[in-house]
Amino acid sequence: MVHSISSPADKVAARFKRDTSDHQMYVLHDDGLYRHFRFRSSRTSEFWFDLITWPGCLTIRGDYGDTYTFNRELDMIPFFRDERRWGINPYYWAQKVDGGRRSVKEYSEAVFRQVVTERFVEAVRYGDAPRGLGMAVRAEILNDSCLYDEQEARKVLDAFEFKGFRFEDNWEFSYQDYERSFLWACHAIVWGIARLDKLRSYGLQSLAVAKVVTAS
Repeated sequence: MVHSISSPADKVAARFKRDTSDHQMYVLHDDGLYRHFRFRSSRTSEFWFDLITWPGCLTIRGDYGDTYTFNRELDMIPFFRDERRWGINPYYWAQKVDGGRRSVKEYSEAVFRQVVTERFVEAVRYGDAPRGLGMAVRAEILNDSCLYDEQEARKVLDAFEFKGFRFEDNWEFSYQDYERSFLWACHAIVWGIARLDKLRSYGLQSLAVAKVVTAS
């Protein structure tokens, strides 16, 4: 009944490495807090992204999904650089996005399955689960083909009944997770700033506009 559910963040991390394996860095503008850096492959336009900063803000946009603007410090580059040693921090960074953390979340079928599984385990732990409940949950809920849609998934859960057992107060539970494009953007910010720091360590800050920098 209980399955190991890999984290969407882990999947996105692996995907990001593949998507950017041939990326190079282009300096479009670099003047104090006003910066514009582009990262893209020399072979294809897929998965390019820009990091753009101005006082108090950092925006990331590109060929990966939504555009996100972060607000926290006057200079957002050091903010993300300081955080880099811990890896990405979607929970904290989402609070700094224009629109707030809810704006970067979406329904996740994986989270729904995980929550249902955890609630079943809790019912067993407290002796509330009738014999055969696990098989019924798997057959009638987890094997349902409509779980990709949140409304349909909630209907399936609300309708479930087995030997008098029901999952109660389902409206209290959230099945949201961070958008994959947001997680991808978080990885891109950390990766891009690392490339920028390497560029500067080479003493190449005065490169001409749009001249390619391999910095890999």
